[in-house]
Amino acid sequence: MINHKIKYGIKVAYALFFTAALIILAWFSLMYKHKPALSESAITDISNVMIQIENNEPYDISLPAKINELLPHTKVTLFAEFDANMGDSLQIKSVFAPVRVFIDDELTYEGGQSGSYPSYMNDPPTIITNIPLSNYGRTTKLKIEYMSPTQRNELSLPVIFTGNETSLLENQFRTNGFSFFFAVILIFLGFTMMLVSITIVRRVPAGTSFLWLGLFSLSAGVWVLGESDLSAFIIPYPVLLYNMAYLGLFSVTIPFLHFGLILLNPVTKTPFKIMLIIHYTALASSVALHFSGIMDFIRSLYWFHVIAPLGFVVFTACLIFEHFRYHTRMMKQFALASSIMAISVILELINYWLGLTGSLTVFFQLGVLVFIISLSIISGHYVRKSVLTAAEKSRLEFEMSALSRQLELQRTQYLKMAEDDAAIKEQRHDLRHQFTVLMELNKQRNNAKLDDYLHTLIKKIPADKEIRLCENYAVNAVSSYYATLASNEDIHMNLQFAVPGILEPSVESDLCIIVGNVLENAIEACRRMKGNNKFIRLQSRMEYETLVMTVENSFEGTIHKKDGIILSSKRDGEGIGLSSVETVAKRYGGSVRFEARDGVFSSLIYLQLENV
Repeated sequence: MINHKIKYGIKVAYALFFTAALIILAWFSLMYKHKPALSESAITDISNVMIQIENNEPYDISLPAKINELLPHTKVTLFAEFDANMGDSLQIKSVFAPVRVFIDDELTYEGGQSGSYPSYMNDPPTIITNIPLSNYGRTTKLKIEYMSPTQRNELSLPVIFTGNETSLLENQFRTNGFSFFFAVILIFLGFTMMLVSITIVRRVPAGTSFLWLGLFSLSAGVWVLGESDLSAFIIPYPVLLYNMAYLGLFSVTIPFLHFGLILLNPVTKTPFKIMLIIHYTALASSVALHFSGIMDFIRSLYWFHVIAPLGFVVFTACLIFEHFRYHTRMMKQFALASSIMAISVILELINYWLGLTGSLTVFFQLGVLVFIISLSIISGHYVRKSVLTAAEKSRLEFEMSALSRQLELQRTQYLKMAEDDAAIKEQRHDLRHQFTVLMELNKQRNNAKLDDYLHTLIKKIPADKEIRLCENYAVNAVSSYYATLASNEDIHMNLQFAVPGILEPSVESDLCIIVGNVLENAIEACRRMKGNNKFIRLQSRMEYETLVMTVENSFEGTIHKKDGIILSSKRDGEGIGLSSVETVAKRYGGSVRFEARDGVFSSLIYLQLENV
């Protein structure tokens, strides 16, 4: 146990050291940036522009901006002038609006036009692109024509940038790099936790909590990845990113609520189930309306501005209620993490409407980061306890099976004794008649008939087939059963017991578990041998109220260990039989030691019986 703790401590210390080293290396690596010999042109933002709505008078406006109260398909024209350098490009972004770009009154780019996106969509997805500039060294005229979207009455006008391709991409990494890589990490964590759940759920049903936590991380990552402007340059599929952003957002609360139901198992499940029904209905409705062309995802978003935060708030409120109402420790552990998650979602909603930051999902990202780290630690601890509980359950079931087998052996011996007793009573009843016949045959001097009659009587006497290995009746019943099995398997067995004849029933039962397990494992090992040199040797002795038992048996093959624990050859994980032996020994202040060497498996067991 001490060695195991030392090894675990070394692993943790190494992991912390390696993580700290990576952070330090990354920090110093990013401090020193390569500066090329040729100076790169700086990025210039075009923010002071003129706007003309349809044929109305143009007016000045500063980007970014939103134009509200627009009818569908309203033409909005942007005018600007800028100076371009050689090799520069123009970076524009159109949010759900068809766009046409004119450079010096020449059509240079068209995006979001009919046919460039699925026909069931009413408006195009968000488009962000770089347009190479051929005119440089002089003032360039820019005109951008937008067509307002049909699914909302406002048009977003982001800032326009100019610069070379490298500088523009570097700017994207600087402003959106964290969101992009954070999304990738969330997706990776999601798939990892889902794979972990597949291995855990076979042993612990509650392991499905990792599946839902993984789906939550995956949904959040897909949402953030779809929202990131940097994704448009790495994944050049605007419709895919559009679907990722909205489906990830619409579904993110569902696995979150399922996770809470499974892991927390609240007494009051009704609020969770109601919110799940609402979310499933809203998700199915939004998908159906989107594919039917009635309502795009961007319009369904307003539903989820209400129900998604409500789901997180209900989750947190139920958690706090359960903690104060039922004083559940698990609820207390999750309350802080879920509260942070709920607050971050509400802040993200406020950020969406008020534009508190230049980047969407920033509050949600921070909330998810804290939430997943907290929940991974808590869930790992919970699943570890569940695995240990499942192992303990398997061990108890194994011990119950051993006890049932012990009772069956004792029942068999009792039946044998009852049969012998009945035969003796019958012979005692007939004894007077037998003596009369014997006297008559003796008087007649008929020795031949007398001999035959005596032989017949002798054959009727019950044979004593009971194997007597020790004074204790219960232990003798178990050991004699396995001695018979070994004899039938041509296994040479030498058993020398020194067990007190009278013990408390609970002690006898525990000793039967030890003897039964070690002998059963020994016979199993001998059965797998191909050679003929099969043997089992058992010796036990009492020394100062301490029962010491040594067992040796032949075996072939390799014994597999993990952290000093012998693994089962019949199933994954620790051997249940040996685990039961160790548990019983520790119950009596004893210990066990198992080792394999030169084709011999040895078991050393001792128990303190001074108080029993």
